[in-house]
Amino acid sequence: MSGQANCPVLPNLAAVPGLPRDEEGAVFAAPWEAKAFALVVHLHQQGRFEWQEWVDALSGEVAADAAREPHQPYYELWLSAAEKLMSRKGLVPAARLASEREALRAAQAAHAEHHDHGHHHDHGDHHH
Repeated sequence: MSGQANCPVLPNLAAVPGLPRDEEGAVFAAPWEAKAFALVVHLHQQGRFEWQEWVDALSGEVAADAAREPHQPYYELWLSAAEKLMSRKGLVPAARLASEREALRAAQAAHAEHHDHGHHHDHGDHHH
């Protein structure tokens, strides 16, 4: 199959600690999680870092989180690991990473608000 050359191969997801997945691949609870995932895979496919470097960076975040209460959401750890790896390799300025993270947080908050909207209104007493 010569068409395969155009299709970048996904890295070994089985090596990624704690990755939420099913038989089809990674699963995401919100669009921003998929974006964070895709960013890391894309940078790896561009040759910016070895997949094992990523696995090691994420493993460090997961291990640190295991000792904390309350635990961070998985893709928050993913972003922290990505920030550290990218800044260590000089791929993205730290300020840009911080602003990207804030944009993702805002999107996540808006998503949560949207799903919660309208479930807490008070119907009050309708006697006249």
